[in-house]
Amino acid sequence: NGGLCTSQSTMGDEELWELINDNRHRISLGVRPCILIPYLRQARVLTEMDEDEILSCHNLTNRSMRTSHMLDLLRTQGKNGAVALVESLMIHYPALYTQVTGRKPSTEPSRFSGLIKYSELTEYLVRAVTGMQKELQAARDEASKKSARCASLQSEIQQMKELSERSRCLQSENQHMRRLLGSLQHDITRLKDEKCDLYMRYTGAVEEKSSVNLRLHDLNLQLLEQKECLSLQVQQLTLDCNMHQKKITVIQNQMKELQAERDQAYLSRDEAQTMIARILAEKDTLRSQLVELQEQVCSMQAQRCPSKHLRRRSDLVRDHLNLTWFRINVTSSMCINLYVQCEDAGSVRSRNVEPPCPESLRRREEAFVGCRIATVADVRNPLSVPTRGIFPSFPHSSRSLCRTSVPPFLMRSRQKAIRVNGRVLSISLQGEALLQQLAVVGGNKTGVFVHQVTEGTAAHTVGIGPGAQIVEVKYEQNQKALRMVLEDSTLEEAMWALGQVTGLCHLSLRPRQDDYEALLQQLRSNETSSGDSFYVRVNLSLPAGPNWTLAVSCNDILHVTNTRPAGTKDSWYASQVHPCQLLDLQSGSLPNYYRAQRLLIRAIEDMTFQTKSSQKVARFGAGNKQKVVRIVGTGRQGRKPLWVSVEGENSDTSAPRSCLTLMPYSLVTPHFPPVCRPVLLLPTILGHILSKKMADWQGFRLCEPEVLSSSEHAARLQRSEILEECDEGRSCCYTLQSVEKVMKTGTHCVLPLGLDCVRRLHRADIFPIIIFIGQSARSAKKLKSKLQRHSQSEEQLLACSRSEEPLLDKLPCLYHSVAQDSWCDQNSLLTHLRTIIWEEQKKIVWAEPDLW
Repeated sequence: NGGLCTSQSTMGDEELWELINDNRHRISLGVRPCILIPYLRQARVLTEMDEDEILSCHNLTNRSMRTSHMLDLLRTQGKNGAVALVESLMIHYPALYTQVTGRKPSTEPSRFSGLIKYSELTEYLVRAVTGMQKELQAARDEASKKSARCASLQSEIQQMKELSERSRCLQSENQHMRRLLGSLQHDITRLKDEKCDLYMRYTGAVEEKSSVNLRLHDLNLQLLEQKECLSLQVQQLTLDCNMHQKKITVIQNQMKELQAERDQAYLSRDEAQTMIARILAEKDTLRSQLVELQEQVCSMQAQRCPSKHLRRRSDLVRDHLNLTWFRINVTSSMCINLYVQCEDAGSVRSRNVEPPCPESLRRREEAFVGCRIATVADVRNPLSVPTRGIFPSFPHSSRSLCRTSVPPFLMRSRQKAIRVNGRVLSISLQGEALLQQLAVVGGNKTGVFVHQVTEGTAAHTVGIGPGAQIVEVKYEQNQKALRMVLEDSTLEEAMWALGQVTGLCHLSLRPRQDDYEALLQQLRSNETSSGDSFYVRVNLSLPAGPNWTLAVSCNDILHVTNTRPAGTKDSWYASQVHPCQLLDLQSGSLPNYYRAQRLLIRAIEDMTFQTKSSQKVARFGAGNKQKVVRIVGTGRQGRKPLWVSVEGENSDTSAPRSCLTLMPYSLVTPHFPPVCRPVLLLPTILGHILSKKMADWQGFRLCEPEVLSSSEHAARLQRSEILEECDEGRSCCYTLQSVEKVMKTGTHCVLPLGLDCVRRLHRADIFPIIIFIGQSARSAKKLKSKLQRHSQSEEQLLACSRSEEPLLDKLPCLYHSVAQDSWCDQNSLLTHLRTIIWEEQKKIVWAEPDLW
C-alpha cells in the first residue's frame, strides 16, 4: 500500500485516469454513488451541487449512469479526483479496489494521500466502520429470516408430497372406474349400431319406393318440357331466319348502293384523268410558246435598236409573255382542283364492296395531302414566277374538305346492336344526363352496379336493369373518343365518369345479381356504407374542420370506406388503422383528393412565404415538431382511384397547373413480413458505426458481401439482385441472396448500406426496418470519439444527415425517426434502438406501389 501511494504520487493525471477508465465498466456496475459521495465531499473533489446533480438528475435513470456521470465529474478534478476515488474504493469496496489496482486494501491513516486531515479521516473511518457493522448486523438478521423461511418452505414441501401421494391413489381408482365405464359404453354402442342397421334397412326400402314414383313423375315432366322447348326453338328459329333475311336484304341494298357509288367514282376519275392529260398537253404547248417569246425578247434586247417600231414590238412580246404566264397558272390551278375533287368524290381507291375501316380513311387522308403537295410542286413554273394571287385559297379549302367531309356510308343510320363478349354486354344508347337516367352503388372493392333506372329514359328503353356491373364506358367529347374502365374504380370516380358522358355512349355491363344483392344486404344492415375500400398514406397534416371531423397527421395510414358519403360535399369517410392489426380505430370524414390537394398547395405556399425569423424558429424547434407536409408527385404514376376528382368539371381554374402533380394521399397496400426483418440505420456514416455493434447482439447478424465473377456480376446486375457495390472493388458487392440467407436463419440482418437498396429489397418482397437518427451539433459531439476511430468528423456526419433526410420522404414506405435528445451516449442509443426494432417488428408494413 505504501508502494501504491508512492505510485499514485509519481503517476501522472492521464496514467491514473487511464487505469480507472480501463476498469470503468466494473466500477459503473459495482459501485453505489451514494456510498462514495461522503468521502469524496470530505476530500473536496465534489461539491454539494455535484452531489445533487448525480443523485437527482432525471436524465440519469439508473445507478450505472449516475456512477458514470460521477466519474466524469471527478475527471475534471484531475489527479486529486482519481486519488480520492481510489481511496474511497479502498475503504468501501476493498474487493473492487484489489481488482482495479491489483493490491490489497489497508485502512491505516498513514497510508492515505493526505487529501483529508488526520482527525477528519479518523472520524470518517469510525463512521464507515460503524456503518459496516450495522450493515453486517442487518445482513445477519436477513440471513436468520431466510433460514426461518427455508424451514417453513421445507415443511410445506413435505405436506405437498403427502398430498401428491393421496392424489396418486385417487388417480389409480379413477382409471379403474374409467375402464369399467368404457366397457359399458362399448356394449351400449354395439346395441345402438344394431338398432341403426334395422332403421337403415327400413329407410332404404321406403326410399326405393319413393324414388320409383319420382322417376315416373320426372319422366312425364321431361316429356312435356322437351315438347315445349322444341316448340319454342322452332318459333325462335323462325324469327331468327326472318331477321337474318331482312338483314341480308339491307346489306345487299347497301352493297348495290356502294357499287353504284364506286362506278360513279371510277367514271369521275377517268374524266378527271382525261381532263388532266389535256390540260398538261396545253401547258406544254404554252411552255414552248413561252420559250420562243423569251428568245425573241433576248434577241431584241441584243440588237438594242432605238427604233420606236422595235420598242412597240418588244412591248407586245412582253404583254404576250404575261398573258401566257397567266394561262399557265390558271391551267395549273384547274388541274389541281380537278384532281382534289376527283379524289374526294367517293371511295375511288376501294376495290371491295365493304365500307373502309377508320384506319383506311386516315391513310387516305394522309395520301391525299401528300398527292396535293406533289402536284403543286410539279405544276409550278421552274422560273419561279409568282402565282399567289391566282389560287390563294387552295391549301385551306382542300384540307378542310378532306378532313371534315364524311363518306356517304358513314352517314347512314344503322340499327344499334348488342354485342356479347363472354358475359359482358356492350349496349349503345343516348347518354345525355346519364346520371339522371340511372343511379349507381358500389365501389372499387365490390364493383359499380346499376341500382335504379328511371322509366321512359334511353337507359330503360335499351333494357338496362338493377344488378348489372358497369365495366367500361365509351363516349365522344370534342371529337375525341374517350374510354374509361370502371371495373375497379371508386364510387366517386364512377359517378364523375358517368357525369361526363354527352351524346351517344357505349356501356359494357356484366350481370352480377348475387353480388349486387349481397352488397344491398350489407348496406341495409349497416355493415358497410359503400363498396369502396382502400388504404392511403396521408401526405399532409389536417386538423378537424367545419366540413370534416377526422384530424390526421402527415404519414398516417387511413382506411377509406366511402368516397361519396351522404350529406357531405367534397369529402371521404375514413378510419385510422391500428399499427399492428388491420383494425379500424377512430372514424370520421376528411377532404377528398381534390380538396386535400388544394389544402396541400396552400400549406406549401404558407411554408414558402415564411419570414427568415420564423424559419429560424422553425429550424430551432424542428426536433420537437411533427412533419407538416410530404411532397409527392404523380410522375410515372399509373391509374389510381384517388385523383379522378382533380379532372372534374368543378376544378378551380385559378389554381396553378403544377398542382396536378401533387398527391395529398398515396395509395398503399399492407404487407405482413416474416418474423425478423432487416434493419437499416441512417445516416449512412452513423449506420456503419452502429451496425458492427448491433451485429454482436443475440438475434442480429451483419450482412456480408459476396465476391462474384464478371459474368455472374453482370447477370445479377441485370436481374437487379445487387444492392450495393463495395468500396474494395467491383467484384465484391452486397446481394439479395446474402440478405435472404440471413433471414432464413430467423435473425435480423443488419444492412451497412444506403437508401438506394430499399426499392430493390421491396421488389423482392423484403421490407427493412428503416431508422433515421436525427443529428445536431450537440448530438454529434456525443459521438466524437467513435467518429474519429472510423476516420470521420462531426461535420461529415451532419452533412450526411442533411443530405439523406430529404430523401426519406421519397421512400415508398414508412420509417422511424429518433429524436436528438432521446439519448445521451452510444450505449443508451443502442438500447433505444433495440426497443424501436422490437416495436417496429410488430407493426404492419405499408408500402406504396413501385413507380420506378
